[in-house]
Amino acid sequence: MIPKVIAISNQKGGVGKTTTSVNLSVGLAMRGYKILLIDTDYQASCTVALGIDLEYDNKSIYAALVGLAPIQDCIVPSGRKNLDVIPSTHHLVGAEIELITATEREFILSEKLEVIKPLYDFIFIDCPPSLGIVPINSLVASDSIIIPLQCEFFGLEGMQMLLDTIKILQSRLRPELYVEGILMTMFDDEAEFSRKIMALMRTEFKDEVFDTFIPRDPDFIDSTASQIPVIATGKMDSIGLKAYDRLILEFLEKYNLRKRKRA
Repeated sequence: MIPKVIAISNQKGGVGKTTTSVNLSVGLAMRGYKILLIDTDYQASCTVALGIDLEYDNKSIYAALVGLAPIQDCIVPSGRKNLDVIPSTHHLVGAEIELITATEREFILSEKLEVIKPLYDFIFIDCPPSLGIVPINSLVASDSIIIPLQCEFFGLEGMQMLLDTIKILQSRLRPELYVEGILMTMFDDEAEFSRKIMALMRTEFKDEVFDTFIPRDPDFIDSTASQIPVIATGKMDSIGLKAYDRLILEFLEKYNLRKRKRA
């Protein structure tokens, strides 16, 4: 089953894509799985969250996509055991223009990943909240997609846009692509509308919705400032840490994988 490439995507911003990408990657690495996290967001949020130096212009997803460097040379150690990163830089926005005349431009990342896939158990791609050449490359290169969905009304709008995009990709570019799961984020148990959105999604999408949901937690804000992911803080009273730990267990159980990989 592994190696496996998973995009974390939603065409709406602010739904917890980066938080999920970072905490899933770090949490699985802590359990012994070899992980690569690729930051394809122009804002480089994953790169910043992990404290990676933004000066890696020649060691970035931009460099790999436009051919400035082989993708294997763009892999940067995260400073955490079992976790590597291909960082982003602000120059990535230029790739949209530079790749516009490239042959089979939608498959550039997919082809480049073949070289490094055997090095990892999972490759996660943090996607930007947009639809252009770079995001399409990220989705076409992936086996499946995790969709973080904010438990608010406007979150549903981005969800439908992404599902429409997935159908187009399945019909034209990547028939094997499927939804790994819909992850409900920013859940507020005291908000009636939040509960209604949760119930609606479970009714509409059934088993495609993860059992685990991610609550609102001030620790997520603190973790961004400290560049220490919630899953790695060791704060066992953190509801955010507990939620992502449950998500990791649910994810591993789905594929009958060990809770902790043996060396």
